Amino acid sequence: MNRVLTIFIALHWTVVFAALAALAGLHDGENFPAVLAAISIQFPVYSPPMPAALCALLAMGFGTVAALFLWMLVTALLDGEGEGGDADEVVRLAFGSAVAVFTLVFLGCALTPAASGLYRSIAVETGALLASYLAVCAERRMAAVAKERAADRLEAAARTMALRAAHESLVHRLMGGRRSGEPR
Repeated sequence: MNRVLTIFIALHWTVVFAALAALAGLHDGENFPAVLAAISIQFPVYSPPMPAALCALLAMGFGTVAALFLWMLVTALLDGEGEGGDADEVVRLAFGSAVAVFTLVFLGCALTPAASGLYRSIAVETGALLASYLAVCAERRMAAVAKERAADRLEAAARTMALRAAHESLVHRLMGGRRSGEPR
């Protein structure tokens, strides 16, 4: 089980998005600036509270992404051999939906002139997601390559044994049916 990095990355993003979902879902829109401050988007101190429906939508988006990363974590834990193509699909779905939610947050905040630090914070979050995705993919590829190398070594050993047996058989036939080491 060489997926320690995948497990910890999935756990990390599950906790991050679950915390953002919980923060967005609390206090009927009064925490909206706090949610955006958690991802480094600043609003003025005296900004009016956002509508509760907007906060609920944001909480549902973050909660869905947290559930997808939890699904990724469970899949990584249960995928013992690392051969499952389903695990790759779950990884792509989780990271894709995270980027989609951050893109929607970006578009929503771009319409609000009071938001500051928008481009930098979304770029950092998207970059962190991309780096995490690349690390998970690299880990899965390295496990596949290591498994293939082990299979190649076994195949090479079997081939060597077969060649040796063929050589011994040929030598036996050339000697007229006698075994090597027997007197003529």
